[in-house]
Amino acid sequence: MKFLKYILFALFTIVLALILFVSIKFGTNRNNPYDNENELVENEIPVFKEVVLNFEQQNNSEKSLPVIASALIDVNNDGVDEVFFGGGFDQQDELFAYNEKTFVSISKNVNIPQKNNLTTLAAASADFDNNGFSDLILSREDGITIYYNTDGVFVAQKIDYPLASNATPLGFALGDIDRDGDIDIFVSNYIRKNQMEGQNNFTEGYGPISQLLINNGDNTFTDKTDESGLIYNHNTFMGIFVDMDNDGWLDLIVAHDTGEVRTYKNKTDGSFEMKPNPTTNKFGYPMGIAVGDYNNDGKVDFMFSNTGSTVPHFMASGNIENKTLFNSDWIFFKNKGNFDFEDVAKEVKVSDFEFSWGAVMADMNNDGLQELIVAENYVEFPPHKVFKLPGRFLTQNKNHEYVATEGRSGVVNKNFGITPLVSDFNQDGYQDLIWVNIAGPAKAYINNGGDNNYIQLVFAENSENIGAKVEVVTTSGKTITEDYIIGEGLVSDQSATVHIGLGKDEVDSVKIIYADGTIQILDDVILNTRRAVAKEKIETLEIKNED
Repeated sequence: MKFLKYILFALFTIVLALILFVSIKFGTNRNNPYDNENELVENEIPVFKEVVLNFEQQNNSEKSLPVIASALIDVNNDGVDEVFFGGGFDQQDELFAYNEKTFVSISKNVNIPQKNNLTTLAAASADFDNNGFSDLILSREDGITIYYNTDGVFVAQKIDYPLASNATPLGFALGDIDRDGDIDIFVSNYIRKNQMEGQNNFTEGYGPISQLLINNGDNTFTDKTDESGLIYNHNTFMGIFVDMDNDGWLDLIVAHDTGEVRTYKNKTDGSFEMKPNPTTNKFGYPMGIAVGDYNNDGKVDFMFSNTGSTVPHFMASGNIENKTLFNSDWIFFKNKGNFDFEDVAKEVKVSDFEFSWGAVMADMNNDGLQELIVAENYVEFPPHKVFKLPGRFLTQNKNHEYVATEGRSGVVNKNFGITPLVSDFNQDGYQDLIWVNIAGPAKAYINNGGDNNYIQLVFAENSENIGAKVEVVTTSGKTITEDYIIGEGLVSDQSATVHIGLGKDEVDSVKIIYADGTIQILDDVILNTRRAVAKEKIETLEIKNED
């Protein structure tokens, strides 16, 4: 009897120790790995106020992959983004507009079509039919549908393309990769929920092939994956078309779950060449992709989410034989030019954070440096049911290091975040924030603002504008570069407004370099205003490759 008491006491001690370990490991205020909170003065930290947005995603964990579609889209061309949310398996999609300190549903006004027994998994906006209105492209278990927008009203049309029996279409990369005047699609495919074999399966060939769909000129599409050199069997969360080597052609970067990041150079003949990068032939969980020129050197950089410090290596590395090839840290590619990338996650102080999903780079305090905003918490990870991570809002300091300020910024998100969305909803010149959450309520925050300068350039979401680079030179000689891309975050899409914070500087010059080589100089930009960009063929050059 005494021996049994000892056993019960030992078991109780073990359980208590595990509870304490989990509490410390997954508690939201105990796991900031960097002691750099004093490296920002108070007026550098963006501060937000929560506003009402009544959308709560209903997750069906048996039927659906653990994601939720979202997108920013200016439905009626009034210069203010609306917010699209994909509904769960038994839930309708919704569209919201910002109206006097609150978001209201306008789904019925714009004829959002009804759906049944399908999860809306990913979304993006672009003007496929060149009628001047942004359309919505959506993925669900049954394929891809475009909601064509005419004067603020949608009509649905499915895309006819070959979808493998084991494939679920997720994120979209959109852009005119062959410069023929229409929008092409890279579809990131993930294995169907009912065919999954564990969540840490690194077996070669596990997962479907993602697809490159080339536009035939009439918004019908031909699968050119094989001819393009992009055949690869692996689960994929997302990709982005963006000019990585400044040669004027849209390249492709892809995040493969339980695998590597792949960087592909556009060979200008409809095919791509894979280039090595710091993750090549290694393993991790790259999921979301944040895109921006964080250090203002004129070259686009990338951050990739990962499982981070949350899951012990011996569990997260699954069936990898050589555990030294596994990396669970956040990944941050510094672009050194000509497809030479260096992982500087430790240098910029983000490598050691925890489990993450979608991520966005955006200047939230208008100082000319981009913040990094990263969604956290996994709906299918049991500890996160109780011990929630905060969602990271990382303010960049002048040394190009990131400081966690979500608490002081007032944007802690103890929900199952999938991605942030960023836009200036109240048009005060400072960007606002929405946390897109699965199996819970979305959270919306309006930026309290400040007195730094800015400019905003609104792009029509058509084939000739996607991939455009904006270069702003300030009166102090600083150059700030932003790429207009589609699909940043995770299964989501950001604003078509390119936002440039200037600090106390003013604008000396603004140059737009389009993907077809056209260079446009804007000599009439007014400080602290938003203006629509109309492309003018002032000077057409064939941009030379960096090498």
